[in-house]
Amino acid sequence: MKSARAWGIAAYMALLIERISQAVQLRPRPAFNPAQIRRYEGTARELHLGVPYYPVQTVKGYVLIPKDGYFQQTEEILGRL
Repeated sequence: MKSARAWGIAAYMALLIERISQAVQLRPRPAFNPAQIRRYEGTARELHLGVPYYPVQTVKGYVLIPKDGYFQQTEEILGRL
């Protein structure tokens, strides 16, 4: 009986130590990437036929976002999440 109780206490202690070690582990915070935010004034108000656009629905209606380098970088970042 003492052996079974000792095993139970050992198992409980092992589980407790494992839970505490998981809670204490340092997890990296997601990096803030300023490339994900762009001011509205920086967007082009003219449409060019040489650039593909992505339609986005906003409160005021649809907006066309050019699929430029910024758009591709944002897609890559979101794909990694």
